[in-house]
Amino acid sequence: MKLKGCLIFMACFLGFSVFWVGVFPYWSIATQSVIPLQNSPAPNQASVISSNRTVLLDQTGVIDSNEAPSTTVKESGTLTSPSSQLFDQGEYPVKAPLSQAEEGNPQSSTGETLSPSEYPSGTFPQQPVQSKLKPNIIISGTDKEDLFPTPLPGPAGTPIHPYYDEAGNPPTAPSLAMRQRKFQPEHEKMAYLTFDDGPYPSTTPKILAILAKENVRATFFDIGQQVELYPDLLKAEYEQDNAIGNHTYSHKMAEVYKGPKDFLADVKKAEEIIYQTIGLRPQIVRAPGGTVGHFNINYFNTMDAEGYLMEDWNVDSGDTDARLVPADQLIQHVEQQIQGKTRVVILLHDLVGKNTTVDALPGIIELLKKQGFSFGVLGPHVLPIVFPAGLHS
Repeated sequence: MKLKGCLIFMACFLGFSVFWVGVFPYWSIATQSVIPLQNSPAPNQASVISSNRTVLLDQTGVIDSNEAPSTTVKESGTLTSPSSQLFDQGEYPVKAPLSQAEEGNPQSSTGETLSPSEYPSGTFPQQPVQSKLKPNIIISGTDKEDLFPTPLPGPAGTPIHPYYDEAGNPPTAPSLAMRQRKFQPEHEKMAYLTFDDGPYPSTTPKILAILAKENVRATFFDIGQQVELYPDLLKAEYEQDNAIGNHTYSHKMAEVYKGPKDFLADVKKAEEIIYQTIGLRPQIVRAPGGTVGHFNINYFNTMDAEGYLMEDWNVDSGDTDARLVPADQLIQHVEQQIQGKTRVVILLHDLVGKNTTVDALPGIIELLKKQGFSFGVLGPHVLPIVFPAGLHS
């Protein structure tokens, strides 16, 4: 009887052992596959997008369309440029991040995405750039300790002088309080290419490729919301030794022009995002739509008190006059407006759908070189172009 019981116990033990040895590896693998998911950070919701659609939203959340605004998502794999109505308002769509295929990464004839070493000459990869950034700095001379003190507001009867001069003397007007500046000397003829509203994956890499090929630098006035979506494009602009300016966080006219404090808050928000991305706090600012019609003395005083230098332009390429302006017309606009000028700050747009701006860029650069212009970038030590209208109000 005892022998029978022992045989039964041994049989049960042997069967259990076989079962455990067979099942344990699979249980272990399953457990290991769950643990990393529990400990990994939550995915970035802004980067999660359906693989077969591009979502283009304007600043109010309305999808850009030629039809009446609706909440229907466009099912498309192509880029859609903003409507003319948005251009008139100075508000542009914020585009959701694209998948690798939608961003336009070069592909082989078989449809496979090329490795970086296989990219055609003159193109830039859209995937994140893994390169060393410049040290975290604030542009030399823009720290508040290096700035001249803010003067007292001009008394009643102060003559209106709406421009900085080369010696750094600021504009003057009743109630205006703008500080003295130090501006660096320049070549006899200077051209400053400026690009507003980026970065965008459909245009920024192409612009950078052209600038690199032509050995020319430019100034990018970037929007904070776009930098949040495409930080690596901002890094690429900066690492190519271009200048970075602040074009507000939202670019929403109705928001930023509620008052000087609202404008300043939007600029500060964009500044922090730029700083967290490249370690730079830009002290040059371009107002959405320019200062004319938007700024008055209170805006100028508020921005100057914080150390910012406002930047307008004196040559408009006209690339936002319509959805797409032919490249040859853009070149003609520039050619007409540079006549008789020795300093030109040229307004261009790094904006989704602005393919003709990219097409015109080599011709614009060639035109300026033939006219004897040297190329530079804007900064706190460069004499700015500022529209005078706001200094009269």
